[in-house]
Amino acid sequence: MKAVDINQTIFIPVVDETHGGVTVEMKMTVGEFFRKFCKGFEPQIVEALPVEWLYKKREQMIDAAQNTPEQAIACVLWMWQKEQEAR
Repeated sequence: MKAVDINQTIFIPVVDETHGGVTVEMKMTVGEFFRKFCKGFEPQIVEALPVEWLYKKREQMIDAAQNTPEQAIACVLWMWQKEQEAR
């Protein structure tokens, strides 16, 4: 599975036939796009850990290399939850 930031800004090219086929861009979020153009479709929204955040935490955990993979995963998930609670 791949995740998409539903709040990401996108630009949609739109051809305006009333002005001779001029192409303009609509600026909206991915979520707004789904609501406007995909009536009735509800994308599955899940909490996701940003890859950049994981890389940063991995570097911080290099010193803890003696941990098992299970312990490292549990630790990273715990750190993510604590960081989210602090926001």
